[in-house]
Formats: sequence, structure tokens, C-alpha cells
Amino acid sequence: MEPVVIETVGRVLEELRPENVDNSAVTVTGEGHEVEMVIVPHRDLGGVSLVLWTDKNGTQLLWAGIGDLSTHDDIDVGAVVTRIPHEGAWVATLRDAIAAELGRPIRLNYRRVLLGGRRIDCSVTAAGKERRLAVLRPQLGQRRNDPRPSDVAITSLDGGARLSFSVPPSLEEWRRHK
Repeated sequence: MEPVVIETVGRVLEELRPENVDNSAVTVTGEGHEVEMVIVPHRDLGGVSLVLWTDKNGTQLLWAGIGDLSTHDDIDVGAVVTRIPHEGAWVATLRDAIAAELGRPIRLNYRRVLLGGRRIDCSVTAAGKERRLAVLRPQLGQRRNDPRPSDVAITSLDGGARLSFSVPPSLEEWRRHK
């Protein structure tokens, strides 16, 4: 649809080298020829991703917690943060918007549940409201040597404090359905 969007994402990632983005995990998918999506997942947050959705109306940037791509339901309920019509100097606007979103804070609220398990709510603030994107359930093998994490942590695609866990995105599952 708009190969310039994919190229712009690639250039921004190459230039800024965000700490929590694995370039090989960036995924391109779509809905026929009408919609193209570029998904930039956080390396440790199990599918919490910046999504660039491009259609005839332009490109919108949104945040979503993506489990799989068999449907795009996870993306459809994402938190839209910016809409950029393809008019005028839109590529420069897109580049600046991507760079800004790489630094958007992702809030992690740690909760303990029965039998010592953990749940981690991942959210971003969009349009003045906190929007939960995902609830992570790190397994023992996904936890790092931090037995007592803080109740709240802040990260971003760009960087942040080292997390007490790592839940990689389900890339095999995503790519099976894209």
C-alpha cells in the first residue's frame, strides 16, 4: 500500500536503535491490499506493541497487546495515539511521531495472585486515559533474579530500567497467521 511507511519505520529504528526493540521481531501484515500494518513489539512484554496501521485515510499509530494475528482483534481494540493523513510533509510528521512513540512510557503494575504467581498489567496513557494493553503471566523460566520487584515499573521501546522478567512476543504464532 505505502512502502514508504515500512521504509520510514526501518530508518527510524536503524537511526535511534531503541533498546527494547529487536529489529528481527518487527512484523508486517495487513488486510488485503487496503490495509498494511507494521508491528514493533517490546522485546520483554509478550506482544505489547506499537502498531502503524496504514489505509487510504493515512497512517495511525496505536498501542496494542497482541496475542496472535489469526484475526486483528487485538489491534482493533488498541489505543490510538496519532492519526497522520497522507498530505503535505506527512513522511516527516510520521518519522517524528514514531520517534516520540518509542519513548512513550509503558506502565507495569505488578500483582501477586494465588500460590505466589504474578500478573503484570501493561498500560499506556492515551488521550489522557490509562489504557491496559495486556496482562502478562511470566512463568518461572521467564523471571530474572529479582525476587521482590517493585509494585510499579516504567519502560518504553526506547529503554528503561531492567525488568524482573522477560516474556518475548509470540513471533512464531504471529508469523503463522500473518
